[in-house]
Amino acid sequence: MAEKHNNLDLTTRNQNLRILAAIFFMFASIALASCSSTPTETIITSTTDLPPKPTTVIPSQTPTATPTITIPDPPYLTNLDPQLPQQIKEQLRLFDFLSLAGNNASTQISISLNPGEEAGSWLYLAVAPFYSFLEGLQSTDLYACWSTGPNESMPFNYLLVTENTIEAVELLWGSPHEDCIKESAQDELSHNLWVEKDAVAILPFEMIEPAYKILSIDGEDPLADDFNEGNYPLILQFYYQVSPGYQIKLNEEQYLTNFNSSKLTSIALTGCTALVRDTASIMENMGITYPAGDIKDILAGADITHINNEVPFAVDCPTPDPLSVSLRFCSSDRYIQLLEEVGTDIVELSGDDFGDWGPEAMLHTLDIYHQKGWVLYGGGKTLTDGLAPVFITHNGNRFAFIGCSAKVIDVYATATENYPGAARCNFSYMISEITRLTSEGYIVIATMQHEEIDHFGSVALQQYDFRRLADAGAVIVSGSQAHHPQAFEYTGSSFIHYGLGNLFFDQWYLAQVNPKDHINKDKSFIDLHYFYDGKYIGTRLVTLQFIDNARPRPMTFEERTSFLDEVYIYSLWNGEKVYKYATGIMLDRIDQ
Repeated sequence: MAEKHNNLDLTTRNQNLRILAAIFFMFASIALASCSSTPTETIITSTTDLPPKPTTVIPSQTPTATPTITIPDPPYLTNLDPQLPQQIKEQLRLFDFLSLAGNNASTQISISLNPGEEAGSWLYLAVAPFYSFLEGLQSTDLYACWSTGPNESMPFNYLLVTENTIEAVELLWGSPHEDCIKESAQDELSHNLWVEKDAVAILPFEMIEPAYKILSIDGEDPLADDFNEGNYPLILQFYYQVSPGYQIKLNEEQYLTNFNSSKLTSIALTGCTALVRDTASIMENMGITYPAGDIKDILAGADITHINNEVPFAVDCPTPDPLSVSLRFCSSDRYIQLLEEVGTDIVELSGDDFGDWGPEAMLHTLDIYHQKGWVLYGGGKTLTDGLAPVFITHNGNRFAFIGCSAKVIDVYATATENYPGAARCNFSYMISEITRLTSEGYIVIATMQHEEIDHFGSVALQQYDFRRLADAGAVIVSGSQAHHPQAFEYTGSSFIHYGLGNLFFDQWYLAQVNPKDHINKDKSFIDLHYFYDGKYIGTRLVTLQFIDNARPRPMTFEERTSFLDEVYIYSLWNGEKVYKYATGIMLDRIDQ
């Protein structure tokens, strides 16, 4: 039993030792784990009932790239929308800040009719032939004709258009009615309009030429200073879209258009001014500026206003006598207010009476003009001064004015190298100078005192002198001497007007008292000449009727029609008589 007991004790002791060893080992492992910097790995043999494992976002070591934006320099690689009219697409090729690239991956900007940033606009005109009595149209008539056909209430029977213009206007008004339009080739449009008396043409501004008369639409006149494009119906707008990856902003100078008013210049040329005799007497009684009352806005509204003042100012000029028979003239210094009122910019001094009051008065007059800052030509302190051209630049158009006295009897042109006065013409010099100035890019305007003819027609000597200045390159050749208005002609490159009649002079009574010898001396012209981007684009004839010996007013429609009927009989256009085409009273008496 003892042996058995001992064996049991030994067994028990061994078991206890093993238990103690296990406990010791466990505590030792825990102690070692608490001292270790590396966590022990726990092996999980079952995932049953474990909570969901949270999602862990590991931040990228490389930041997200910002898309690259390129700001290119012009010319911009450009795509033109196929829907743009072909004529406009051809014109857009001329803008140097665009480079047509087609529709490919390199395109930086697109021009289209789709909404976007405004890229530009294209101006279309309604025009009549130069001789027409039409002045303006209503958009309702134009649109009605285009969409439904003409009717008797319209002032025209149909519209002359080119294929390209049809394409453009269709974008504004839809497809045209076949009874409204007559299609014309572009190079035949001007001729067709002249012979088709009942037509109006629609054309883009870049096609304008002197044969066309621009008509206002709804009172909006593209040639007027207050022209409002927003109220004008014949303007096609287009837009630009910038391709992804580019930053482009077109500025005002990059506006795509065929008409920019900053390139337009109007010049008003006038006939004889003589503030003397009854004209001066009326001014004293009615006010110095009374004669300008009905035409001030016409003259002052021109960008450059020309006055041919034939009479000197004199400090000792006597009180005007309305019944004086003397032809020795002067004006009071106070009368300069009238010339200021009409917006004078340039004064011609070639008149017969400039020397009437002697050299002191002429020099005094020159001083007054210089104080006003006005440009002077056709006369001066010396002959050299008087013959020399003078220059005016406006809206980029460079003008050279040159003038002289061409009368056969030369007692009126007193200027020499030692004496002031009007300058007698030296045609050899003038022709050479006009040719030189034209070659240098100037628009030459030549005006002259010539023979006074009491008739609408011109005489052979006038024709010879005026035409040779036109042949030398003068774009406008105008007669300042006439008291009776005369006819005009267009040579194909130059507009010649042989005489405009009086602007301010007391010959109204002559036409009333003795109409047989002096009829039409109570009528006259102001010629408004227009220039665009260095090019002569046309003339408007303003017709005047005197109401007394001092004051002219614009003619009524009936007066104008009757007056121009007479003028057209003696006028030429490219060598053909205007009256062959013009409509009006005179057609009843044409010798066919």
